Amino acid sequence: MLSRMMLRGVRLLIFSVLFSGCSTVETHSLEIQTAAPEVESPWSSVVVTGSMVNLRAGPGTQYEILGQVVAGDTLLVTGGLDEWYRIYLRRRSLFAWIYGPLTTGTELPR
Repeated sequence: MLSRMMLRGVRLLIFSVLFSGCSTVETHSLEIQTAAPEVESPWSSVVVTGSMVNLRAGPGTQYEILGQVVAGDTLLVTGGLDEWYRIYLRRRSLFAWIYGPLTTGTELPR
């Protein structure tokens, strides 16, 4: 077992070997944006009208439940199939499906 003094000496030796060829230190500044620019969403939005509505992995009740939303929640619609909307939840970074008649605010083209 190496003593603390020997370990410290080994660390200093490794450090000096690794950085012996370095004569300058580069610094990089990072630009930090404090606010995202306003971007208009290309998607439609709907408001949930059912008291508690399941979000599913596909457009039908046979698909897995991924979560739930409540009346008043606003969802971004990215597409749809029959009476189901494919939605995106920003707060969970989740794409899911919701039954259209339990929402209001948009209609898919027929």
